[in-house]
Amino acid sequence: MKPDIEISPPRGTGPTMPRREFLRSLAVLAAAGAAGQSFLAADVARADDQASLFFPDGIKSGDPAPTGAVIWTRVAVEGAEPVAVLWSVAEDALMQNVVRGGFRMVDNSTGHNMHVRVRGLHPDRWYHYRFEVQGVGSVVGRLRTAPRALSSPDRLRYAFASCQQQTQSYYVAHRAIARENVDFLLHLGDYVYVNDSATLSVDDYRAVYRRFHSNPELQALQAQVPLVAVWDDGEFYNGVDSTGDPQRLANARQAWFEAMPVLRNRSDRTYRSLRWGNLAELLLLDTRQYRDPEVPPNTTFAGLLDAQDTTIPPGEQMFEPGRTTLGEWQLAWLGRRLAGTRARWKILGSSYDMAPWKLVDFDTPELRAADPDLQKNGGIYVSNEAWDDYQDERRKVMRFIEAKRIANVLVSAGHTHFYKASNIQPDCDDINSPVTAMEFVTGSLTADPLPTEIAPVELLQLAETIMLQANDPYLRHVDLLHQGYAVVDVTPEETIVEFRVIDTLDPAAEARTRGRFRVVNGIPGIETLA
Repeated sequence: MKPDIEISPPRGTGPTMPRREFLRSLAVLAAAGAAGQSFLAADVARADDQASLFFPDGIKSGDPAPTGAVIWTRVAVEGAEPVAVLWSVAEDALMQNVVRGGFRMVDNSTGHNMHVRVRGLHPDRWYHYRFEVQGVGSVVGRLRTAPRALSSPDRLRYAFASCQQQTQSYYVAHRAIARENVDFLLHLGDYVYVNDSATLSVDDYRAVYRRFHSNPELQALQAQVPLVAVWDDGEFYNGVDSTGDPQRLANARQAWFEAMPVLRNRSDRTYRSLRWGNLAELLLLDTRQYRDPEVPPNTTFAGLLDAQDTTIPPGEQMFEPGRTTLGEWQLAWLGRRLAGTRARWKILGSSYDMAPWKLVDFDTPELRAADPDLQKNGGIYVSNEAWDDYQDERRKVMRFIEAKRIANVLVSAGHTHFYKASNIQPDCDDINSPVTAMEFVTGSLTADPLPTEIAPVELLQLAETIMLQANDPYLRHVDLLHQGYAVVDVTPEETIVEFRVIDTLDPAAEARTRGRFRVVNGIPGIETLA
């Protein structure tokens, strides 16, 4: 393949250049670097109504940095020959004041997916971008740059969400997020749901992403709002861990990197950091690729929920030392980032929930006082293949935060399909154990299945009451009934989290707030506002 070509406005012309001049300059380079791509020599006609011909999956931007971001698309072309794709970034939605651009050759080695790491932009600013192939342009999207590392921004506003199954539900939550005026969407995984037995090859996985990408509401959201993504198990197969078939895992990772606005590295590492000046640092975790197998459920609670009873094998494995969901290297990285960051707020993006989630508590203060040999943290837990299966590692993280006196640690999590707000302690059953982190868990973007298909509303509400009692006082909120997403407003003084719920079976539904919480700078613990 021919090398990529990139240009920026020439010296002396100011920060931008007219689109026509940009295209002429690019054409000169294209003639030298990619013979045969003569369509670049003329001003490319605007053809938004034909965008779906060459760009059926839409466009995305993501991973905002102070001087740029990643932009992505997939080109639909026939044959094996490489195709040249023009990309450009402008200050305006009409794409007239171009600030960066170039062309890239793409071929089927990446499924005709392409990524561009755009550089040389101004910090803390919105830009517009588009792609063009053979005179046909994509829709125009927006990208965001982050504030400078040492700057002091007064606000970060982001949404977080997970679990966008293709069911009878409408993608109305996606439409609502696009209206939230957020800096980015943190997608915590289950972006797609593959077939556990039939999605095996790279082409199988690619086909799943193309099917999910075909949703117009998803395309509209991701053209409007930058995406910061991690994976869960839906992108691999249900319950994935480090012991899976290596080739299948490699195929799934390849398809995910091809389909996301995330640059791939040699180790397929997805845990990474995103800085928002000295206001916040987002630490994105990979809870799947390196983890030990889950502890399987061994009981059923009230005939409703699969559960893990720690008094019945293999429930005791939840407490085994050394069990890991992060792996050795990621755990060490997390410790370095938490201890070394200068950001006021430290936000962990975890694909599944970190806080304990019991149905019955076998380690109450009364029982512990009566029996010194009582199993520590024993109980019947919701079988959720989450951090409860790795209690020794969770305790290590929380004790590290306590020992280093790291303040303002928040967790944004997904996976459960239910909303939760919880304080986290090194020992959830010790009233003297300090609160070291505050976690907020979002419901699902779509219904899979509808909660009322699992049980009547009255029974689900009773289950909420039981959960609040069994996890008192650290569980502050639980909602088993609704779908939606969460919105977070971070300022130097406080962080406000709102749970937005929406009727996913109503194509005209609007989001509403059902749960509003505050964490004050320097004061551990969640305050419930509504």
